[in-house]
Amino acid sequence: MSPEEIWTAPQSRLMDEDMPRAAAQRFVRLRRAQDRREAENGLKAAGLRFVAYGTSGYPEELTNLSHPPAGLFFKGGEDRLHGLLRLPRITIVGTRRATAYGTRAARDFAAAFAARGVVVVSGMALGIDGRCHEAALEAGGLTVAVLGCGADIVYPRRHRGLYQHLVERGVIVSELPPGTPPAPWTFPNRNRLLAALGDAVVVIEGAPTSGALQTADQAAGLGRPVFAVPGSIYVDNHRGCNLLLRDGAAPAIDPDTTVEEFLLQTRIERGERRPRERAGGAVRPGMGQDPFRELVAAGREAILEAIAERPRSIDDLVARTGMSSRHLSAALAELELAGLAARAGPGLYIRAP
Repeated sequence: MSPEEIWTAPQSRLMDEDMPRAAAQRFVRLRRAQDRREAENGLKAAGLRFVAYGTSGYPEELTNLSHPPAGLFFKGGEDRLHGLLRLPRITIVGTRRATAYGTRAARDFAAAFAARGVVVVSGMALGIDGRCHEAALEAGGLTVAVLGCGADIVYPRRHRGLYQHLVERGVIVSELPPGTPPAPWTFPNRNRLLAALGDAVVVIEGAPTSGALQTADQAAGLGRPVFAVPGSIYVDNHRGCNLLLRDGAAPAIDPDTTVEEFLLQTRIERGERRPRERAGGAVRPGMGQDPFRELVAAGREAILEAIAERPRSIDDLVARTGMSSRHLSAALAELELAGLAARAGPGLYIRAP
């Protein structure tokens, strides 16, 4: 059913579409209490537009989530919204309590991606997120802030100036209705949108329990490449990234090199979005392989043979297959998505039963 059909459907039709009776009754009751024209005027006054699930402006990537948003509220120019849907995107996240090292890395990586025409997606939080948005704007690129509150709310308040710059030159996004305040539960939900909207994720800095690590885990579950900036083993803020690297994330050591790896791994050229490959690496007719994909595809059988009898570590697989850690990580991710390989522990892989 389309959003328009859902809005006008009687209770019996909603129940025919497997909506529980109690939920259908509650939806019909709430629907009657809504004044659609009043809601539309309120959105217009707040400078927001709403894009419903199933409509042309809704990001296709969000439909792969187990619980995709019913719609998204946007604030920013319509041309920038089209850019968000059309251009390649990188999600860059990290801790609110950024060190000087993390702050510098955030700015350098965001600027490098923005300069190559890649949209920088982040969460407008204090620390790493805010620095990423600022650097992307300074580089003349497009940046998108995904909020854990209504898109009409400035949070944190310290970022009022940044919020205004994003309205003028970027895009602000939220799945929450206008006026919804931030709450502990809204940020984990927001993180799944950060993971889905990016074609890959770069984690700059974060503790093992940080929201940045949650975003990385969700991105990996969606089949997105994950990059992590290595850091000191003596700093808790760097421990999360170091654990990601141990578990197979690609090391983000140099901004320009990372941009090149991102473009290769996601099969995206500047200014043009290409359909993603399905799990297993199958390529549609007419789409040639690039060198990165060829090396990944060539190594899959060797990996499956190596992990057939017992779990093996990344280092062991590198030695047995002759693949680089970067190509190996990409191949393992594809094998996991295809259900052919599974994690047997931290940094260990075995053939799936």
